[in-house]
Amino acid sequence: MRSLSTLTGIGPKTETYLNNLKISTPKDLLFHFPYRYLDFTHITKIKNLIPDTLVTIKGTLISFQNIFTRRGLNLQKAKLIDDTGTIDLLWFNQPYLSKTLKIGFPVGIAGQVGLFQNRPTLISPRISASATGKILPIYPTTAHLSSANLSKIIISNLSCLLSNIVDLLPQKVLKDFSLMSLKAALKEIHQPSSIKLLNIAQKRLKINEFLSILAFSHHQKTETQTLSCAFTLKNIAKINTFIKNLPFSLTSSQLLAWKELKNDLLLSIPCHRLLSGDVGSGKTIIALLGCYLNHLNGYQSLYLAPTEILAHQHVLTFKKFLPKIPIFLLTSKNRLKNIPQNAIIISTHAALYQPQNFFNRLAFVVIDEQHKFGVDQRNTFNQNNLFPHTLTMTATPIPRTLSLTLLGHLDLSRLETLPDRKPVSTFYVPTNKISACYQWLTKHIDETRQQVFFVCPFIDDSETLTEVKSVKTEFDNLKTVFPQFKLELLHSQIPTSQKDKIITDFINKKINILVTTPVIEVGIDIPNATVMVIESADRFGLASLHQLRGRVGRSDKKSYCFLLCQQPSLVAQNRLSFLEKHHDGLKIAEYDLKNRGPGVLYSTLQHGFPSLSLATIDDIDTLSLSRKIFEKLKDIPSFNSQKFITHQAENKITVN
Repeated sequence: MRSLSTLTGIGPKTETYLNNLKISTPKDLLFHFPYRYLDFTHITKIKNLIPDTLVTIKGTLISFQNIFTRRGLNLQKAKLIDDTGTIDLLWFNQPYLSKTLKIGFPVGIAGQVGLFQNRPTLISPRISASATGKILPIYPTTAHLSSANLSKIIISNLSCLLSNIVDLLPQKVLKDFSLMSLKAALKEIHQPSSIKLLNIAQKRLKINEFLSILAFSHHQKTETQTLSCAFTLKNIAKINTFIKNLPFSLTSSQLLAWKELKNDLLLSIPCHRLLSGDVGSGKTIIALLGCYLNHLNGYQSLYLAPTEILAHQHVLTFKKFLPKIPIFLLTSKNRLKNIPQNAIIISTHAALYQPQNFFNRLAFVVIDEQHKFGVDQRNTFNQNNLFPHTLTMTATPIPRTLSLTLLGHLDLSRLETLPDRKPVSTFYVPTNKISACYQWLTKHIDETRQQVFFVCPFIDDSETLTEVKSVKTEFDNLKTVFPQFKLELLHSQIPTSQKDKIITDFINKKINILVTTPVIEVGIDIPNATVMVIESADRFGLASLHQLRGRVGRSDKKSYCFLLCQQPSLVAQNRLSFLEKHHDGLKIAEYDLKNRGPGVLYSTLQHGFPSLSLATIDDIDTLSLSRKIFEKLKDIPSFNSQKFITHQAENKITVN
């Protein structure tokens, strides 16, 4: 089956609507899963209703009104009765219900118990007379295609859709781990017969997704072990002297991470190491040591920074520690020619678009914040058969269980101890205290001559989010608030030469307050900057706020972070309050995982990995079980990880 139009109930218009949902083949349709279910099998009596709970009620409609209010609202009010009592039902702007709801007929209603005019009410509930006693799947939809219509199309074609499904898990594996077959799981996910069997089906499909990731990691690692680096390192004596002469001592975690990286660099097989460390843990110095070691052996190193501003910063940092070494900045506007064979090149995405022979002695690549670069981009440097060693770095804390599973093809180093720095005192500042905050800033700058970052989420004003200040508007405002101080504006639209001058002036303490966007979120290191003020802090995720806070507190000076908010929700206030009290990136990541779901963390880790539809990376039990199943699969002589990946991709489990 190649075309959706061959299926029952799909004409040209419906096919267009399905295409809008990224459904273009019959298998796409089969793997378009419901995102939730309404359980009409579990009926709650009206007398047992509890506020703020999702319930299903079976009863008889005894009244219905279509009401127009003075404010122009169109309300639909109804009353439902069962053998224990009555409950009000309320909808907004759905006048067609007067034709579909029949007084005196039994009906199933599912929704959340709320209050309307101080009376218990089901507000905007779903209605189903036919679904009573069933489990109703609710699908992601688009305009002109309802969940009910989508379900009808899938059920009408389910036997046909399942006919071409092949289960790669052997019967013995299914039996040993008590797993449902793939066909049975797919049937149950679209046409559930019970909550128990639905849960078993979902578990099987989640395991399939995790197995795709494990197979991908296994294949990547196996493939890497067949490669050989074009260059080998032998000269390591000078690097030890260099470390001893650093103006600071490496932490125990840094020493261990460097030992692991150095051992990798001395091998002929290209390494793929991930360096994970919290904000301010000292990842850059490890990368610098790797670059310097390759320089000593006569080879090129490339440091890929996520932003041009950060690339400029790293050039200054590298030149500070390695003043006699050829260090170059490569950007889209700053072309390079005749680079020495032992140079260190610091670049952004521009490095990915150089001629094939540009990096003819490239032995080491550092990727700062790996999720900023796609897997195809990261493989660019293998085209010349150089197969350089690769160090990827991230400030995203990665729980150990996830690193073993999601990142099985990478060797992991962790920076678990921070350099001896004081924690950044963090304060949530409501609107009525912003003036006092500005007064404190004035006094602090006057007395200490220390510097301030002032971060806004947007460059220009938003037409919809009028309460959120843009960096340009706030810059003009702050110039009137702090007329006695030197302020500068920094954002991505400023020309490169001007950015470079602004950063240099800030480093040289010629600027008191740098008003900027989150372009300074990653890696900028200004020891004399001790205050971070974040405007509209509720617009940032906790991970981003923690990253921004990490731009200060990078010396032995007392540092501060102020989280400014105009009208935060209760959820936002709780998040900001958590950040006030916690400085451990792993705890912050776990809080985000618990309260915002795994999307944030997975979006960082997923680049180059098979995508997840049902599974979530915080499902540690299913993740661990999937690993056990995969180890069993590897023992089967006929198992082929590449075949498994290809098969899963054909079954709509795609590789990003």
